[in-house]
Amino acid sequence: MIKVSKKFSSLFLAAVFLCTACDENIVPATPPAETSSTITATSQLGAIPFDKGGSHLPYVLGSTSAKYGYYLYRPWNYSNVKNLYPLLIFLHGKGEKGDGTKSLAVLNRVLNTGIPRLIKDKKWNQKNPMLVVSPQYHGNTGNLNNWGGGNPNNIKEFIEYMITHYRVDKSRIYITGLSFGGNGIYDYLTLLDDGSNYIAAAAPVAAYGPWGGVSKCRNTPIWTFVGGNDGINVSTTINFVKKYNAQIPAPRYKAKVSVFKGAGHDVWTRTYTGAGIGTADPAYNPFDQSLFDWMYSYKRPL
Repeated sequence: MIKVSKKFSSLFLAAVFLCTACDENIVPATPPAETSSTITATSQLGAIPFDKGGSHLPYVLGSTSAKYGYYLYRPWNYSNVKNLYPLLIFLHGKGEKGDGTKSLAVLNRVLNTGIPRLIKDKKWNQKNPMLVVSPQYHGNTGNLNNWGGGNPNNIKEFIEYMITHYRVDKSRIYITGLSFGGNGIYDYLTLLDDGSNYIAAAAPVAAYGPWGGVSKCRNTPIWTFVGGNDGINVSTTINFVKKYNAQIPAPRYKAKVSVFKGAGHDVWTRTYTGAGIGTADPAYNPFDQSLFDWMYSYKRPL
């Protein structure tokens, strides 16, 4: 019989306690076990439990079959029900980009801003439960100012990974991102036909509006946010929305642009927290409701 010293036992129990208390710093030992082929689920929103606070866990690059490492927020009781859940995809800024290593410290960069930061700070209090995923881009080819490098398939492949491995309601997949991430969203919307892009509603924030491709996303609801002093991002965003809404035939939904007068590049904090509601320039579309409530009001026909 092996004897274990009291000192060793105390140290072991302390380590277990620390790991349990800091689940955001634990890399799951195994990849997600769920697959669409093994899940029998319903997409009825009314059957989804109210979110009392869920788990936010990291999956470093290489720990799953996904092309990217990611943080995933699962709403309360997700593991105990068989419902399909709306999915919100958040694309980070350039400062949160990965370096291609399997480092948790590197993946943790995505927690610095935007929605992952709100979740980390325990400020994610949405009345509508959603899975929230924050993939970390690490590519070094193509357009280095855009999440995905200008290749929309990088985002599409990750969405398809999420659909395959989690209980995702394919009629309610939403996407938002800031700066570098917002640029990637514009690429995704204007380079892929919206008949195959999976998106029910999109919200680029503090990003550079593209010059063309508006017909590709004529059936996707779009709400953009930009600071009035954010250089070329302001004019290109406004021009994109004007071109989008001037299409013939007309788009299914009018695109919206909310401009924060006097604001610079960081308008994502006021957008995602809702602190900017009621403060947008009245010359453009009002910021008159939670971005996430707006998203939730749209459902993609399947």
